[in-house]
Amino acid sequence: MPIISIEIDGKAKTPTIDPSCWISESAWIVGDVTLGPDNVVYQGVIMRGDFAKVEIGAKNVFQDACIINTAEGFKTTIGDNNLIGFGAIVHGATVKNNTVVGIQSVLMITVTVEDDAMVGATSFVGMGKNVPAGQKWIGRELKGENTQGKMWELGRQSWRKMGLAMKNQKQNP
Repeated sequence: MPIISIEIDGKAKTPTIDPSCWISESAWIVGDVTLGPDNVVYQGVIMRGDFAKVEIGAKNVFQDACIINTAEGFKTTIGDNNLIGFGAIVHGATVKNNTVVGIQSVLMITVTVEDDAMVGATSFVGMGKNVPAGQKWIGRELKGENTQGKMWELGRQSWRKMGLAMKNQKQNP
């Protein structure tokens, strides 16, 4: 499995993985990622702590091809005993404990999924939303206006900067 340390602005970012975890040979863990005990990480999962930190507690299951990443200034935190479904994306969000994030669901920056909640398959949870404890959220959020233009431009600039910083990195097993 590729476990990659990176250097950003002169600071090394290296994954910390509890030895009790099982991680597929085809999963990628990059940068400032901490995996607590007894996590299971299946094929094709990507966990990236390049823009900010990814903190993961204990006894979580990350099904095939899910993406756990951050945005500049927005860390990702996942508590204990969660199931992150096939192809789900957790992007700068907080997932507390005993939750299910369904297949191909997307959690955007500053989303919080409270304890014992469920985000149903193919759901989209937009920026800043809170999924209350014990509730099930399902569906897509569609709106016709773009009020986030400045935020998206900052994202484009951040990705260009990160891409250039990664250009000269070497993979460290």
